Amino acid sequence: MKNTFKRRFSVFYSIAFAILVSTNAFASTPGNDNFADAEIVGGMQVHITRSNVMATKESGEPNHAGNIGGKSVWFKWTAPMSRVMSFSTNRSATNIDTLLNIYTGTALNGLFSESSSNNIKSPMNNKSYIRKDVVEGTTYYIAIDGNNDGNGAVEGGFLLDIQPSFNYQGADYDSDGLTDFAVFRPSTGTWFSFDPFTGQTIYTLFGANGDIPLVSASGPLNEPAVFRPTNNAWYQKSEDQIEYTQWGTSSDIPVPANYGGEARTETAVFRASTGTWYIRYSEGDYRYYQFGVSGDLPVPGHYSPDANADIAVFRPSNGTWYFMIRQNGNPALDTFRAVQFGQQGDKPVPADYDGDGILDIAVYRPSTGVWWILQSSDNQSKAFKFGIAEDIPTTGDFDGDGKFDYAVFRPSTGTWYVLKSGDQSLQVKVFGQSGDIPVTANKTF
Repeated sequence: MKNTFKRRFSVFYSIAFAILVSTNAFASTPGNDNFADAEIVGGMQVHITRSNVMATKESGEPNHAGNIGGKSVWFKWTAPMSRVMSFSTNRSATNIDTLLNIYTGTALNGLFSESSSNNIKSPMNNKSYIRKDVVEGTTYYIAIDGNNDGNGAVEGGFLLDIQPSFNYQGADYDSDGLTDFAVFRPSTGTWFSFDPFTGQTIYTLFGANGDIPLVSASGPLNEPAVFRPTNNAWYQKSEDQIEYTQWGTSSDIPVPANYGGEARTETAVFRASTGTWYIRYSEGDYRYYQFGVSGDLPVPGHYSPDANADIAVFRPSNGTWYFMIRQNGNPALDTFRAVQFGQQGDKPVPADYDGDGILDIAVYRPSTGVWWILQSSDNQSKAFKFGIAEDIPTTGDFDGDGKFDYAVFRPSTGTWYVLKSGDQSLQVKVFGQSGDIPVTANKTF
């Protein structure tokens, strides 16, 4: 009897030990636990699911985002082009409370911290988001750690996103990497934005009747901004302060964009009467371009693989796009380009629909409700019906997958319709009312 019991106990112990060993093997230290073993990721779009379970902190490793952490993993990414990029661990609701730090350097004891993030908006969103201008060919080391509140670093899974950030085309006021639904109500001078992550509606009293709402960034964050034609002034809300700039005339079209190549937008206007662009840089310098004629619609943006937004117009009279391609902000290297794509009555809606980091030439045709896209990645055109004649086309990455979605705002019902590029699902959101201006729409509509 005793021998039988011993044999059974021995078998049970062997099975339990095997399960324990198997479990420990499954939860072993991640392969990119140490700086020297950083996981190499590449391209303009990185979307990967990883874990810091069983990760450790090396001797001599810095505190990431100013927090002691303790369970860090490393990634190594080389910038394919100079561009403002976003780095985020936010898009998945299951992500742990992360620390995010971007470094340059080649050794753990010689790293330079380029940028860091802990909580996007504590306590509602404790994940991480960074918008940063990167330089082509430069290698960046990205550390992701678990937040440590004194009880040890948290561990678990996270989704890492690296993708281009078109900060003047996506109204991302909470820095979560997703375009927010946002409207400006001229009658009351009020901004309404909806945060899809928290489900909250944010009200901001900023502006006056007659103001033109803008998507602008004074740095890594989007903030409400307006151009006031009555006094030719720009107003930018920056945290608890309001920045004021006198720039332009009452008939000018505001065209803020990333002309300087940094993680902020420059104050700029297009004067249709003379076809002149006036750009004011953050350092106080300014530059003007004679480019366009009366009737042209300004469509500046990143149509080439460098950090500086290009000068561009769409001419409805002949359906042609004209570009002044700017090479790293050096006027001596500017080149001209023209592309016939569209027709009279079309509304220009350039955006990065294919996710290659370069804007695609695109128009929305109200008469048919069809979007026509000329993809920069392969120079192929495609058409997609989405919308009706009254709709106002908008631009934005509402699902955070790095590609812009088809989206329209219907004034008669205050309804947004978004076809998400990630899974082709349709999102319908009643947000706004007749007379509201969708913030992400072209200011010439």
